[in-house]
Amino acid sequence: MNQQSKRYYKDIKAIITSRGTQEKRLIKDYKLRILELNETKPDISYEELKEILGSPIDIITEYYEGADTEYIMKQLRITNAIRLSICCILVLTLIGFAISVGVNIKLYQEIHSTIVIQKDTTIQ
Repeated sequence: MNQQSKRYYKDIKAIITSRGTQEKRLIKDYKLRILELNETKPDISYEELKEILGSPIDIITEYYEGADTEYIMKQLRITNAIRLSICCILVLTLIGFAISVGVNIKLYQEIHSTIVIQKDTTIQ
């Protein structure tokens, strides 16, 4: 694949919001089509790919218009649940780190504020 073909393929991948089995199959099919076009014309441009296959936005729009609504909603719910879980894990990790830093600072201050008393004893 030349640079223009790679860019076109990456644009298609970037626009798809979820990565279910149907979306993966769509991406794979377009990759095969791009590779076939690249074999017939190795120096194909981005504009030529848009003319032959359509713009990446048009491709995804057609896919979502023809796809099953329940399937899309299910994929979006799963994607949102995963994103929410990752955000919660990150927030909890940051809170734990902040608590740990606070405890360590408090212990450090206590250690430096304690008075060390030395007592000299003489044995006779």
